[in-house]
Amino acid sequence: MISNTAVFIAHLNTLFATSVHPEYLPMAGPKNAAKDPDPSYQKSKNAALRLLTYRSRSEKEVERRLKGKYTEDVIDRTLSDLRRQGLLNDAEFAREWREQREKFRPRGAAVIRQELQRLGVDREVIREALSDFDSSANAYKAGSKYAAKLPVQDAALFRRRLGAFLHRRGFQGDVLGQTVERILRELLDPLHGGVDRDEQYD
Repeated sequence: MISNTAVFIAHLNTLFATSVHPEYLPMAGPKNAAKDPDPSYQKSKNAALRLLTYRSRSEKEVERRLKGKYTEDVIDRTLSDLRRQGLLNDAEFAREWREQREKFRPRGAAVIRQELQRLGVDREVIREALSDFDSSANAYKAGSKYAAKLPVQDAALFRRRLGAFLHRRGFQGDVLGQTVERILRELLDPLHGGVDRDEQYD
């Protein structure tokens, strides 16, 4: 798993080209070339590589997609090879998932934890990925954009609507309350240097 998507895909394309069994590539070699004694393994490997060209995936995701199509031994061999080649790494996957959420769709730690659990990531791996998660910063980022669409004349209504929005995204307790008050205060006092409605609509 590599942060630079273009480099990652290029790496996968190269690996895919060198991993595909000659039987499935035209002009791959002489007709009497030796064949893999277990062609189902190569099919499984190619299927897994295709999945990884779309986006990073957890090990359990890949296993689920292969299950029922290939034997358990073939799947185990496929996953082992992908781990060895650095294409499956749940620790890196969990970290990248968190970073993508923070950058594009901020969520609370509880929501991210649930998402990763559904994707089959081990609880300890998730705990490590979220160990330095900044709930306040993520709540503020998520709330600021949404708050720019809300009227502030009715402070009570503003608090309820923004609070409900943040709660749906997994923010709770003091973080939620403090974020709502901070954003409301900044909207009522633009000189405070906080939320800028015009910038939110750019």
